Amino acid sequence: MSSFICPLCTTNRDFVNFFKLFRHITLYHQSDPNFEIKCDLHNTCGVFYKKYSAYKSHVYRKHSTELHSSANGNTSIDAISIDNSQLNNFDTTTATEFANDDESTESTDACDETDSILSNDNDAISYFSSDRNEEIVGSIKDIKNSFVMFILQLREEFLLPKNVTNIISTYITSLINHIEILLQEKTFDFSGNSPLSASLIPRSDFGKCIDFNQLKLVFDDVCNGIELITKNEYQFTKYCEEYFNFTSPLEIPVSSVPGDTDCGYFIPIDNSLSSMLESQQFSDEILENIHQKQTITELDKDLMFSIRDSYHGLGLDDNHLLIQLYIDDIGLTNPLGSKRDRHKMSMVYFTLEDIPEKYRSKLDFIQLVAICESRILKQICFVTCLEYIRTFGLFEDPVKATNFFRPIIDNLNELQLNGLMINNTLYKFTFSTVVGDNLAANWLGGFQTCFSNGHFCRRCYIDYKDQSLLIPLSQIKLRTMFDHDLIVQQILNDPNRSPVKGVVGQSPLHSLIGFHPTTSLPADCMHDLLEGICPIVMMSLLKEASSKRLITHGRIQERTTNFQYGYFDCANRPPPIQTKHLQNERIVATAAQKLCLFKTFPFIFWDIVDRLESFIVYKILREILDLVLSYPFRTSWLSVLDDLCDAFHHLMLIHFPNKIVPKIHFVREYGRVVRDYGPATRHWCFRTNNFKNTPKMLATHFRFKQCYKFSRFSPLRNTCYPVGVKTVRNSSLNKEMRDLVFNHFGCFDFEENLFQCRKLINENIEYRQSAVYVMGLRDTDEQPSFAQLVFILRTSEKWWLLVDSLETKSFDEDLFAWEIKSVDRYSLMDPCQLKYWHKGLDIYHVKGSSFVSFTARLTLY
Repeated sequence: MSSFICPLCTTNRDFVNFFKLFRHITLYHQSDPNFEIKCDLHNTCGVFYKKYSAYKSHVYRKHSTELHSSANGNTSIDAISIDNSQLNNFDTTTATEFANDDESTESTDACDETDSILSNDNDAISYFSSDRNEEIVGSIKDIKNSFVMFILQLREEFLLPKNVTNIISTYITSLINHIEILLQEKTFDFSGNSPLSASLIPRSDFGKCIDFNQLKLVFDDVCNGIELITKNEYQFTKYCEEYFNFTSPLEIPVSSVPGDTDCGYFIPIDNSLSSMLESQQFSDEILENIHQKQTITELDKDLMFSIRDSYHGLGLDDNHLLIQLYIDDIGLTNPLGSKRDRHKMSMVYFTLEDIPEKYRSKLDFIQLVAICESRILKQICFVTCLEYIRTFGLFEDPVKATNFFRPIIDNLNELQLNGLMINNTLYKFTFSTVVGDNLAANWLGGFQTCFSNGHFCRRCYIDYKDQSLLIPLSQIKLRTMFDHDLIVQQILNDPNRSPVKGVVGQSPLHSLIGFHPTTSLPADCMHDLLEGICPIVMMSLLKEASSKRLITHGRIQERTTNFQYGYFDCANRPPPIQTKHLQNERIVATAAQKLCLFKTFPFIFWDIVDRLESFIVYKILREILDLVLSYPFRTSWLSVLDDLCDAFHHLMLIHFPNKIVPKIHFVREYGRVVRDYGPATRHWCFRTNNFKNTPKMLATHFRFKQCYKFSRFSPLRNTCYPVGVKTVRNSSLNKEMRDLVFNHFGCFDFEENLFQCRKLINENIEYRQSAVYVMGLRDTDEQPSFAQLVFILRTSEKWWLLVDSLETKSFDEDLFAWEIKSVDRYSLMDPCQLKYWHKGLDIYHVKGSSFVSFTARLTLY
């Protein structure tokens, strides 16, 4: 007997026919967030589907014969039997709807619900007993479980408000009641006096039957369960606790003053880690990623992949998972109110630093730890001297901040000391760093939060008035743990002396194992470079071009509006630079959009940049950015980065002396930052970016969403699915391409056995026709070699990339891009061969030549 195995079940559940498999997928997997299935009923299929609707349409179009042949032999679809004519009509109607209606699965769902209730009863009469057995109770519980998941998805994935989900629940209950009425009209009496007595009808003419009273009880139980789940928030929360291990956020009283109701909310890190590492495959991938990086660095000690390879990571245990905290403030706006950012929240998140690269960009792996209103944590004590506030920033009450962070510290210390047992495996953890912008990092470290006076830097003792002087960085004294602790002790002994050399007090995280303000607060290149220095340099260049009458404000807005960004850059297309932005000297965009604008700046203004003497500032900053964003990083590059940062500071003093801000000094220190903490992209903030009791509402909402995500956390797979699959015509390939394909695959019929797709997603990497990719690096000078993707082909199971290996002519220092040229040199490559730069590159045409650009320096390893 043939067997059909469900590829979406972790237990590899098998079915006797395709109809049962398809019905199972329809009921239990169609809403899976990572729905991925491959149709292999015929050799001509083999296509991956990422949406259930597409897979269902394919089955109805291509495999209706297999579906109906197995369905016709399946007697379980006969839910209620009356007589022969009614039974035949029911079968015919159900089969017709199942085959022809692409958008409706009600008939299948109804059949499967009834079949699931009766599947364990060999004799239908045994079900008519008044005592309802454990199987029925279990089935009702499964329905409740499924419905709670449905409501969670509506609320946390589709963001429907509670009143809308209540309306949906009411409608479902009403629909079931209407079905009950319709079924009641078709029932008949099995009494002995009935002309349709069961004894008068041959047993062979019956399918499965069910007593209507019992059916009504089942419907009543389902309706009552649905109504109870959405009756109120308390009931919904209780069901989430029962089915999905939901736990409410813990309240943190932050004030020691009696009667003060200020509080924050805390989600224990160990709970989130238990849910995250419950997947054995995901845990194995993390450990394998650590081992792989250690093996590479042992062979090439010049490479840096993470903080483990840096100066501050020398004491980290290789067998421990690293926990990184992230803190930031967010502003919540009431759309009906008159003030923006009235509700400002301090958010604390955590992530595991050792997560493989293909998952790091997913927000599912950045989990909320705690939340509190910013006004509570940063409440200003009474200070009579306004000049003091203007000079050194707000003097905050440390008591509430200490109370807020205490449960976080206790939780992290417990994890570091005792670890966490998950699936009979003991995981050990170590705290690494706290990531945040400069304001949050200085506040958390106990440094002054004013950057316009005094000792504003948390890494050295530079004074604000000295930042415009050409003082070598080596002559500026660094902060050390010993000196900092002495200063903190002085302030604790005499609080009136605060601040002392930029230190205002003890950090609220001082009791956290592994934390120190001078070693645990790295710089964030997103805030320092992408949102700080890059917009300043671009606006300064544009204003200089305007003052020299090279371009008007109107033409600047026109160019930034009409510039044709490539396919990959379109995702981060920045808004146009308007006249008011030039007047205010501010670019309004996200960090990703500012990075895109900075990268394409020479392409947009290609006829102007070479006429600006100050464009050398952009060139140096671009080289700094390429190094800072490089992953992995080589320690031999540190001296180059130091020289570039000093040169940038010097050039800014020459060309834009009025634009010297504290972030210019922070850029000078990036050689030290990378040396101490590893590649800068491992500790940047680029990925994270009713108003009654807002902190509790947000914490509860996030916990519900976390509960939903981890309950739907499917086993991780090596995804590979195509988009736009079609056959390849013989005429679409030239002679060189055809010869290459025949030599690789052998002789076959092009239009029957060769398929192509427009786009291929392989292990979270997007391959698209006409895009350019980095194929490798030259051994002598690490110059990248490029190839343009011409076709994505498949003959049997595996997809191959037919690429045109491009000639790299030169590197244009004005455009900061590589000039490329096609030489019609074709080859076939495996999608898994890309190693150094996985993102597709867009081609830009300037002065009749083709260029590609990316922001990183690549190295062999």
